Amino acid sequence: MKTFFVVLPMLVIATSVQAVPKYTSTRMNCDRVQATVRQQGVVVLTYPSPRKGGRMLYDTYVASRRFCRPGEITERVSVPSADRLRCPVLRCKPDEPSDNSDGGQERGPNDPTHL
Repeated sequence: MKTFFVVLPMLVIATSVQAVPKYTSTRMNCDRVQATVRQQGVVVLTYPSPRKGGRMLYDTYVASRRFCRPGEITERVSVPSADRLRCPVLRCKPDEPSDNSDGGQERGPNDPTHL
């Protein structure tokens, strides 16, 4: 009976974790890349490096901010596709606080802390 209570939580965790699907963006046209990201919610897209031949680059792309971690926002980036050099998609990035550490008040040029 003790084994059941130990194994059950592990089984629930294992079945709730899903693998993120992986696609090669240059094997699809841009519309298909965008539709795939929308349908899956989160995908890993791979594509050949434009600078280093033979190397594949990859990153995780999302359909909306809903798929980002807490404290992250989306940024619009692009990946190469079969029909375009730049196919727009979204990626999560940390939500950086503003540079104003004084509560949003602007500093004048005569202020010694003005940068």
